Amino acid sequence: MFFKRKPKINEQTIKELVQKLETTYMNKDIEQLQEMFHPDHREISFLNHFSLMMNFQIYNSTSEILHLEILDMNEEEATFTYTRKHMYTCINEEEENGTNPNNISSYYVQIKVEGKTIWIAKYARYSELFLDLKGRILPGEKAVVPPGAEYFDNMKRFIDVIQFEHLKPATYLLYSDSEFIGYYPEKERYSYRTSEKLTFDYFLEMEAASIKEHTKGFIEGNTLEYSDILEEEEDYSIIEIKMEGSSGLQHELILSMLAPDGFIMVRYLKTKNAPLEEKLRRQLIKQMQIAATKLDVSV
Repeated sequence: MFFKRKPKINEQTIKELVQKLETTYMNKDIEQLQEMFHPDHREISFLNHFSLMMNFQIYNSTSEILHLEILDMNEEEATFTYTRKHMYTCINEEEENGTNPNNISSYYVQIKVEGKTIWIAKYARYSELFLDLKGRILPGEKAVVPPGAEYFDNMKRFIDVIQFEHLKPATYLLYSDSEFIGYYPEKERYSYRTSEKLTFDYFLEMEAASIKEHTKGFIEGNTLEYSDILEEEEDYSIIEIKMEGSSGLQHELILSMLAPDGFIMVRYLKTKNAPLEEKLRRQLIKQMQIAATKLDVSV
């Protein structure tokens, strides 16, 4: 009689698990997909039976692993990220309409050993890039802005002002009353922890009663090494802060704007113990000042 040994997590078992997950998806085995996830964590949207069935009935898919990074690991549990490229082909050629859901998606994953099984305990997508039929990333913001975005145009007039060539759109998040777009270095598009990022947050409403109250609350509500209000007007403020993060000093410039159509925060963050270069700092402040003049421009 043979007894199954308790598995141990290592780099090889992580690679094997990711490959098994992708292969199971391509094989359209919904039951086996669900069995890879811990019973307490099978409510995630990825495992939605109806969505999977619809997708599998229409498309065949191929998968390519582009990037895998282990963030934390021991023999009992691990946290890692991986990026995969999915290309889809309609099973029925007559259904092909040029809108196949080809994409590159990156996931934050937690796994753990329980009993004699390695389970997926968390599986969260943190970025998605949309591709054309040939597998090329769509240009500009088309690469990330989903069809369901309602407020992108409300942010676009500010995005057009604050731009850096080396930063590319990498993620877009939808919430009930707000939306978020993030720009990261092109070489770090698949990374969970980036060396710098430029983000635009749109909210239907500002929680504070005024920009002054918002700015004060933001500074007092965070543990900061340094803070300075560079500009503060009735409708906007620009602040500079420095704080200690997991990778050392983080240096950030933040523009908060109260516009007729909502509340917008533009944040540029330099991480990994590397302060903002003075030339870039001055350029960014100037761009933020120009963006603030667009507050009264209707969308």
